[in-house]
Amino acid sequence: MLAKRPDGIPDNQFRQLIEYWKHPTVQAICEMNSQNRKKQKWRHRMGPINFARVRVALRAAKDNNEEPSKPEMFIATRTKTGKEIQADTQVAIAELQNRQNSGETADDAFRAVFGKEQPGQLRCYGRSVTTSSLKKDEEINNLKQKHANEITSLKEELREEMRHLFTQLLQNNPGLNFQDIPGCVGSNIASPIDASSAQAVRGTNLPHSSGSAHDSVLQKLYECCIVLKEDSTDFGL
Repeated sequence: MLAKRPDGIPDNQFRQLIEYWKHPTVQAICEMNSQNRKKQKWRHRMGPINFARVRVALRAAKDNNEEPSKPEMFIATRTKTGKEIQADTQVAIAELQNRQNSGETADDAFRAVFGKEQPGQLRCYGRSVTTSSLKKDEEINNLKQKHANEITSLKEELREEMRHLFTQLLQNNPGLNFQDIPGCVGSNIASPIDASSAQAVRGTNLPHSSGSAHDSVLQKLYECCIVLKEDSTDFGL
């Protein structure tokens, strides 16, 4: 062992390491770990790459950004280009594919091949992910999606109001040039910076127009433009 000492380890430190390896307690632990490793089945081939990165890559490869199933994760983490697949892994992959081809769902096929999940762990998600943590993440994602849907709905309502206001404005002023609208709406008001500017213009006297109803339309139109902060061509006019 001394003859094979790595160049980066000093001689005195390597001698201490050899003494540690030769200790009976350490040798017993090494033997136990070796036997436990031999009992492991379907060992992954990802090395230092964690499962979260594999999951993100599989999700990105799908058109609908769908979450990969457990069979997909199992196959992706147990196969490697240029490496021979272990015999027990090959048998499990074949059974998973056969069950899914026969009509079973991905989860049912995975459960039939590998059994039920054990408490405190979740297969194909990595060591740090548990059933409770995954459920919490799903709840957070659902809340985020609900919030995004509400924002989208509010924007659609504002767009509808903008279309209605533009229609009223053009009906009341047949000869109005559409390009002149920014000039007649809020010409004496500071340019919009954020949505809070809409509150500032409420009660501000806009330039004189054909009537109070017309001024009201212009007022609402200007406030909607500030909130949306989008070009007027986005409204299909």
